Amino acid sequence: MHLFDIDIPGKITFRESDVLSPGNKVTIVDLPEYGKIGIAICYDIRFPELATIAARKGCFALFYPGAFNTTTGPLHWELLGRARAVDNQIYVALCSPARNVEGYAAWGHSMMVDPMAKVMVEAGESEETVYAELDGAKIQETMKGIPISTQRRFDVYPDISKGDVSFEDKV
Repeated sequence: MHLFDIDIPGKITFRESDVLSPGNKVTIVDLPEYGKIGIAICYDIRFPELATIAARKGCFALFYPGAFNTTTGPLHWELLGRARAVDNQIYVALCSPARNVEGYAAWGHSMMVDPMAKVMVEAGESEETVYAELDGAKIQETMKGIPISTQRRFDVYPDISKGDVSFEDKV
């Protein structure tokens, strides 16, 4: 949905908008035996609203395939995965290609984060497969202990999962 157009002086310049077009909706997939998951890619993880909408629409996990680079990866990859998990009290999977020594150097470090923002499993920079068991009871336990879903103040700010809402009357 969001295109990676950045310029970090002396480090990296990248413009996805030169070759890609942005998406226009939140992607939610219903897995009948398990529940709903939200899917976004790479740069989308930097936009918490996208994750919040998916979670409020019933997703138990968010999946972010992405290829953070060796500049932003060490700084933000784990941090953003953990933030989206704790923001929404659901699981977050970060899926990355292994680091390639030639061409684009992806950060690697695929991981699964639990609803309390604990990294459950993490790959290194090389090719590796990681596994994690997702337990719905962990989500319920987290929500019961820290009930942010019932303490939201929609009398002060809008529920972004409802679509077009006016914020003007709340400020």
